[in-house]
Amino acid sequence: MNNNSPKRWITLLVIRIVIVISFQLLFVLTLSWDKAIPWWPFSMIATQVVCLIMLIIYLRREKRPFASIQLRPFETFLPLGKMTDYLNREYSKDRLINLLIDIVRFLVLLLLLGVPAIMLNGFMSQNIPVLRDTNTIGVLPAWALTLMIVLLPLAQAFVEFPWFYGYIYPGLETYFESTGKNRRMLASIKALSITLTFFVLQSALIPLIMNPCYIFWRAIAFVPLLLVIGIVVRLAPRFMIGVNIVHALMAINVAIQYWKIR
Repeated sequence: MNNNSPKRWITLLVIRIVIVISFQLLFVLTLSWDKAIPWWPFSMIATQVVCLIMLIIYLRREKRPFASIQLRPFETFLPLGKMTDYLNREYSKDRLINLLIDIVRFLVLLLLLGVPAIMLNGFMSQNIPVLRDTNTIGVLPAWALTLMIVLLPLAQAFVEFPWFYGYIYPGLETYFESTGKNRRMLASIKALSITLTFFVLQSALIPLIMNPCYIFWRAIAFVPLLLVIGIVVRLAPRFMIGVNIVHALMAINVAIQYWKIR
């Protein structure tokens, strides 16, 4: 398949959905459906391991370092006037000073965009009956909780957003822009729309609750958060590392919720 074909990128997105569902069904076959639901973090960890291997293989073939999708997935930022100029400008020749400025700018974006999106997700989860009344965590053995609090943050930080927004999104954007029919902005919007659709679908299918109403509302609840993250990464690509760190912290919070009910 052509390395620059949209079919390649969409195929990878579909493959990941299949992997996510497959690992969850393995737990269902081993346990009952209800007992398998709390094990969804391990389905997520297993999915990340498989996708990590795929990423390493593809990046080696493309002669690209793995760090490229972790630290700066896009070579250039979208020029949207003073806002993107402010986000991407270097104010000093001292790297440490620039790092401190970047941390402040990322925290400002997190407070202005990220926190409201996270709060909206939480609000919907608590106020939409089908989401509020569906229990997605449960009591797991101590060994499982210990593994979860170590492996889940690492898996989420190193693979989740790098897969969707570090590898797939830039690849799709490059294709759409290379056709000559799309300016960079339009190409980016199209690429983000496709990537976001699959990202939201994956989020709605973890854990795998066979209730169309639950899947629908869970997908809706994740749209604002994942959209905001996609926009931030595109406007300031080097903030990807900050996004990955925040994602790891969110994974730690998930593990803590399991520990609390033990």
